Amino acid sequence: MKYIFIKAFVTPFYKAFFGFFVVVFIVLGLLMEAPQHVKIGERILQHPIAFATLLLLFLSYGWLQYRFHIKLIQEPKYQVFHQLALFNAKDFSRYHLLVWVYNHLLLLFYASFLTYLSLENGYWFQPLILWFLLGVMFFAHKDLLFSMLSRALPDQKFIQLKPFGLKSIPLKRAYWLIVHLKENRPLLLLASKIFLLILLQLFFYSYTTDTYDERWLQFGMLCAVFINFPIWLEKKEFEQGKLGYFLNLPRPFLRKAWLHFYSTLQILAPELLYLLIHFPDLSDVRQVLSLLLLLISLNLGLYALINATKASAYLPRNAVISFFSLFFLIIFGFPVLLISGLGLAAFLVSIRSNYNQ
Repeated sequence: MKYIFIKAFVTPFYKAFFGFFVVVFIVLGLLMEAPQHVKIGERILQHPIAFATLLLLFLSYGWLQYRFHIKLIQEPKYQVFHQLALFNAKDFSRYHLLVWVYNHLLLLFYASFLTYLSLENGYWFQPLILWFLLGVMFFAHKDLLFSMLSRALPDQKFIQLKPFGLKSIPLKRAYWLIVHLKENRPLLLLASKIFLLILLQLFFYSYTTDTYDERWLQFGMLCAVFINFPIWLEKKEFEQGKLGYFLNLPRPFLRKAWLHFYSTLQILAPELLYLLIHFPDLSDVRQVLSLLLLLISLNLGLYALINATKASAYLPRNAVISFFSLFFLIIFGFPVLLISGLGLAAFLVSIRSNYNQ
């Protein structure tokens, strides 16, 4: 029976949100070390706003899992599970607890970690609130589910859940690229980001040994930019293929610049988040801002290079020339503002015409 419940209610949940759990594993497992987890946990316990935000995230996770469970059990092939309402309260709670615990393992592990930190630092109120909230989430889920299943099946009026997700919300053009990659090239997006974050971790680890100066991190940003090369190539094909209609529509310069900039920030979200997480490893705010500017501007410049290369046969050559030209500028200590300016200038020139994407 345990295997049936796991296969019916646990496996589909993790399959549906596989990308989310992979990102959580990468950020919390690969990119952050134990001391960083401890510092973040202590900050959460010390600051009421941070702790309240954590509780809100727990509630959001539980709400999404509840919606998924209800939507799943309304499917015709799941009608056999409506017989659970015939079980006595003890057996129903036991089977539901199994599913709930497996689907909330992420929350339970982190709550246990915070509880350990709380006991170490002499906090008693926060873990009580945290576990009380988890208990309320479990019993609320159980009672709502039992209330739904206890209705007579022939007269069952399923709870009509309003559509929630990307497909139910009118998407503006700024989000089309990320949706296109998610639906058509998820492995490309996932693999490039995993490899990129691992590479950045290596650059930051070697930088913290005080063997290299800040040019080493700038070179790391340059490598990260060119790892995104397949994504920008996919963006060009997407815009000239499925969005070819818009090539014939004149668009204001500032509007185009904003659309490209905003969609680029979506693609660069993991790298930007990584830089913010590793802010303590950098010397000052100026260094953080210079790396952020370099990362964004060079990605925009690389996209401009791909767009400017009409013959695909010349694209590898142009990419190699650009990479080593920027590499030598970094090695010889040219200002970051100059290097970033080259990337931004190339991007702005590439969209100067009203009839360019």
